[in-house]
Amino acid sequence: MNIREKLQNLKQNPEDVYSHSQTEESFSRNYTNPVEVKYNPAEDVYELKVFDMEGGEQLDSKKFHSIDEVLADLKIEKQNEKN
Repeated sequence: MNIREKLQNLKQNPEDVYSHSQTEESFSRNYTNPVEVKYNPAEDVYELKVFDMEGGEQLDSKKFHSIDEVLADLKIEKQNEKN
């Protein structure tokens, strides 16, 4: 399942969370810290939260209205894929 599909599943299962942390195979161009994305059905938005690597403290929070906006912000790339 790719990232887009995982994010789409959040809308059907709002209690789920998509988490991403940097690895050699998959990394975000915009975030070096772990991020979580959750769908908020009350506001019909995707909430992206950035956490501190050490203590897990929340550093930042953003809201997006579409999966495309979330993906554009994350800029996740995989090492084995060519752009």
